[in-house]
Amino acid sequence: MKILHLFYDLMNLYGEYANTLALQRAVSEKGRAAEIVKLSIGDELDFSEYDFIYIGSGTEKNQKVALEYLNPYTEQIKSALESGKIILATGNSFEIFGDSITDRDGVKHEGLKLFGFTVTEGTERIVEDVIADLDGEKIIGFINKASQIDGVKNPLFVIKQGVGNSSASPNAEGIQAGSFYGTHIIGPLLIRNKAIAEYFAEKLIGEN
Repeated sequence: MKILHLFYDLMNLYGEYANTLALQRAVSEKGRAAEIVKLSIGDELDFSEYDFIYIGSGTEKNQKVALEYLNPYTEQIKSALESGKIILATGNSFEIFGDSITDRDGVKHEGLKLFGFTVTEGTERIVEDVIADLDGEKIIGFINKASQIDGVKNPLFVIKQGVGNSSASPNAEGIQAGSFYGTHIIGPLLIRNKAIAEYFAEKLIGEN
């Protein structure tokens, strides 16, 4: 199976390449081989070639570059999700899949519009350790963001300590819609939470 680390250089603020290594190791421990492919700006993308697509966190500026580059691939991404390909987006990368991002200067950037949430960037950063719950499993990490996310219908995590998507939804964090998973929790997420790496490994090899 193939794991795509998309924007491995552009969206890798917190050493999140380690998430792909953790997933590769979890798959290997289950007796299967997984190849990691790294692609970025300038590379042609074919999402149908990959079983798992990962995007990490970047600066607000780089986030907009990634958004612009992915725009022509919107229908391809939609088709990949409909066919069951898994996408995990951590940090602010998951924001680009929503309806829009309004930056701190009030400029509205149209998102990929795969999901109906909206993002509003602020001038102050929110940096906190977090403890969350996923189906009874304790999840740890931290959040470093300058945005509020509103309109998420299916959050991924329940926040027990720390911040959620927005002040209006303090206990709801991230999004899960079908085979799309997005969260601001970093750490890296799969390194600090082996249960999540195991969860995705099981999804990939058909055990879950």
